[in-house]
Amino acid sequence: MIFRKNKKRDSEKDKENLLMNFPSSSRFAESYRTLRTNLFFSGMEKEIKSVVITSAVEKEGKTITAVNLAHTIAQTDRKTLVMDCDLRRPRVATLFSETRKTGVTGLVTEVFGTRLTNGSLDKFSISDLILLTRLQQRSCRLDIENNTTQVALYFEKGLMTDIYWKNRPESKKLVNTLIKNNLLTKEEAHLAIGHQKKSVQSQGTILYTMGFVSKKDISKALSVHTIEAVRAVSSMNDGEFNFSSFSHTENKSAGRKINFEKLYAGFTSFDDNYKYMKNAIDSAVIKTEIQNLYILPAGKIPPNPSELIGSKRMEFLVQYLKKNFDFIIIDTPPVMPATDAVLMAPRTDGTVMVMKCGHAERKIIKDVLNQYKTAGLPIIGAVLNHVDMKKEGYYRYYHKYYSSYYGK
Repeated sequence: MIFRKNKKRDSEKDKENLLMNFPSSSRFAESYRTLRTNLFFSGMEKEIKSVVITSAVEKEGKTITAVNLAHTIAQTDRKTLVMDCDLRRPRVATLFSETRKTGVTGLVTEVFGTRLTNGSLDKFSISDLILLTRLQQRSCRLDIENNTTQVALYFEKGLMTDIYWKNRPESKKLVNTLIKNNLLTKEEAHLAIGHQKKSVQSQGTILYTMGFVSKKDISKALSVHTIEAVRAVSSMNDGEFNFSSFSHTENKSAGRKINFEKLYAGFTSFDDNYKYMKNAIDSAVIKTEIQNLYILPAGKIPPNPSELIGSKRMEFLVQYLKKNFDFIIIDTPPVMPATDAVLMAPRTDGTVMVMKCGHAERKIIKDVLNQYKTAGLPIIGAVLNHVDMKKEGYYRYYHKYYSSYYGK
């Protein structure tokens, strides 16, 4: 019970240190504006739009620093998000008195882990279906159908390996395309189709094996076929879908190195791609009373924080948020007790290290810096926190100079 009281007391004290409780003319507010300016100047060669905020050990003030820095960045008319990725001791939501349960953990485990069997494109876009399959590393066949188009997508461990346009118009079928381009005669096409009915091989393989069409011409025609199939899939905005298992002999693109997802992305826009994902993520993000400032709570504490932080699902979430916010600040656990901050750092423009004056030993700080150096991760800068300037010899000079230049 004493622990809980102390925890509540610490939380109330932290709320008192939020920037919203200080006048803009205070030295406290000015220190965060200085931090913001230094952060922006550190990215002269490359604009900084996302940072990890962490510390060497606990109780160094990283979360308050993250929130207050985000507050000052939001004041520059940037849409700013504080993402709580301290999945061990999350505190961002508490600072804003939010109790919503859906957060980072819920998105990564539940939303991105939704195991679909069938449904309608009213709720899920095709991009949602492709992404969920990739994030879950499923091996399956995805059939999609509406009044005009019927397609089948094939996946191996989440990677799209083939697209089959089931009701492709006769004029666009492979043999007719080759005949139209004077690469194949009708008689040869008839023989090839007869052989295909007795074989599990693809039509292109049979045409090449029988010596009717060169491998180069078949490859060129199949590339056009693939693009046409992808275009057909990307234009489907309504319809029904169904997931099922499949035989590997169904995969007609085996052996061909085609990046189907890259082709599909070329026909779609990132902002309009995700229907289900967008609704889920947007509903988890909370708008604060501070203009331009948003938070994404951590959600429930998971049993495996490091695995979640290092997952492909988390990578997608960060990528999505970076597309939809001008600046993202990610609060992570301290470096020494957990590797979460180091795992998250490569997905951002760098790390800001918060250090409480006289708190952590120099050896510990040195070990943390070595971890980042070994991993090749940039540390943008450090924030020296809880400095008692009245104990420093230069305090009176600084205060006198500051007051005379800027005014009291």
